[in-house]
Amino acid sequence: MTDKTPISEKAISVTELNATIKACVEDPVFHGLEVYGEVSGARMSGPHLYFTLKDKESQIACVKFGADRSYIPKDGESVVLRGSMNFWTKGGRLTFAASTITPAGKGLLAIEFERLKARLNAEGLFDEAHKVPIPKFASDVLVVTSRTGAVIRDIVTTVRRKNPVINITVRDVRVQGEGAAHEIAGVLARVDRLGYDVIVIARGGGSLEDLAPFYDEELVRAIYAMKTPVVSAIGHETDFSLADLVADARAATPTAAAELVAYDYYALADALGELAARMKRSALRVLERKAMRARAAGNALGRQMVAFHRSRENRLRTLALRMKMLAQGRLRDADAKLGALSGKLGALDPLKVLSRGYFNLQAAGKSVTSVRSLKEGDIVTARGSDGEIEAEVKKVTVRGAAPNAE
Repeated sequence: MTDKTPISEKAISVTELNATIKACVEDPVFHGLEVYGEVSGARMSGPHLYFTLKDKESQIACVKFGADRSYIPKDGESVVLRGSMNFWTKGGRLTFAASTITPAGKGLLAIEFERLKARLNAEGLFDEAHKVPIPKFASDVLVVTSRTGAVIRDIVTTVRRKNPVINITVRDVRVQGEGAAHEIAGVLARVDRLGYDVIVIARGGGSLEDLAPFYDEELVRAIYAMKTPVVSAIGHETDFSLADLVADARAATPTAAAELVAYDYYALADALGELAARMKRSALRVLERKAMRARAAGNALGRQMVAFHRSRENRLRTLALRMKMLAQGRLRDADAKLGALSGKLGALDPLKVLSRGYFNLQAAGKSVTSVRSLKEGDIVTARGSDGEIEAEVKKVTVRGAAPNAE
């Protein structure tokens, strides 16, 4: 049996302790207090407002019952609270119950961020001319966010609903607290030249303090230096961080960022299918028109060929007739010339001359053309049209005798 330490007579229970604290806290000295600070994490629960009031060193939980009937501050706003301390004994929680909330101008963080915003804007970091368009058909998307949050699940679910083929890579980073901005800036510098089509920087909503890394100057300048298109999806629709202003595009929520970077694969496939079908139908119509034109051209060419052949046949017939007529004319001319030559030749025919009673006289195989070539005793042959006579020269008489050579 284990020995138990006896309870001292001075020891009190938790209930007694909390009751003592409550009695102290609810002392009149803690009534009607005025406290100023910056509102953070404000949320409504029914008609009541729960929030934290803080400065650079400390914070305290606060509540405003029936806040729906009074002024409701925003996160980051500086306010003055009038009220009393309240201690909930059952939960052991100390709160400041505000009876009134009075705005005291912008909070310190908001003022600092506005000053930084003005300075960076003057340098041109938020100029639209520096921004590059987000690709319409991204295939490799990098998401820089906390791997354990709901943000990445929302992004992946939204992208996959539209597109099953986009590659989604996640770089796990801290998105809240001291050093988060430096960590995110370092990741961006390392992934800028890795070939991603677009980079999404995302986190869910929160107070101004929670979103402080995305108002950090180092991170803003890192985003400005990026060559890869950057989409900023920080907080809710009403949150506008400096990262949103410097990014190439701002999405109101992480889900909206997923809608922005993911093209609709199924709609594109349907559109491409319809385009292919239209192109096929158009090509068939073009082919049909060309086929009709080809048939018409063929028919026209056939008619032209028939007409050409007929024309050529007519021209050939005409040419043949002309050649025939020319040849016949030339033959008639040749016959006439031949007849004339024949007549002349017939007139010179020795036989015809002989038939008129003339004889051809030859001596020693040669024609005798002169009496002087003969002498008495020569044998001569006289050829007539109907025969020959051989005779001996008995006497030679020369008329008009030529003088002797002597």
